[in-house]
Amino acid sequence: MFRFRRFSVDDGRSAMKVGTDGVLLGAWALEGAPAPPLVVDVGCGCGLIALMLAQRLPGVPIEAVDIDAPSLEDARANVAASPFAGRIALREGDFLSLPPFPEGTAFVCNPPFYTEDTLAPDVRRAAARNSRALPLEDLVGRASCGTLSLVLPAALEGELLALAHAEGLHLRRLCRVRTTERKPPKRILAELGAEAAEPHFSELVLTAPGGQRSESYAALCRDFYL
Repeated sequence: MFRFRRFSVDDGRSAMKVGTDGVLLGAWALEGAPAPPLVVDVGCGCGLIALMLAQRLPGVPIEAVDIDAPSLEDARANVAASPFAGRIALREGDFLSLPPFPEGTAFVCNPPFYTEDTLAPDVRRAAARNSRALPLEDLVGRASCGTLSLVLPAALEGELLALAHAEGLHLRRLCRVRTTERKPPKRILAELGAEAAEPHFSELVLTAPGGQRSESYAALCRDFYL
């Protein structure tokens, strides 16, 4: 059980466990943006990001979608025990097969990005982490009716921007995430949208020289971490 300031998360049945990537995306996505008519957490797993966004965006309805039934069991229990149960709808199914979403929908996703053909011993977790489950080009194309916020390995930055260009989406924000000051970026947080604008670039270092959370990381997550 992971305890946050306003909710708790049990990921015991979920194919994808609670991790730094999800926390970063939940705290960063849609920061400073106007409230959208709907937020869709794509591949919601145990519901962490949906819960974080419900806390950050009062009054905004949120739909959490996952193809994995045990993961949704965790999400349902976590949402039901939270203060935000009335605003989060959960749906089991393939995101790519769902009916069209309203214009202006904000899609948020911690997508599968591994491409290895060999599955790990935990087949459900391996499938959830493999890009065959949700190809990046399909995710970007499906989200072209609104905005898309996602976390990816830094090595996929160029591919993401090329896919966005092909779908008529523009980069709005890009944050390169380093584990320490001396290491190259390991992750990117990216926000894409249909309207052209001057993109905002930033950088986030997670660990301070003493080994504790950096000031910027602590500030980003201050409303969630105990």
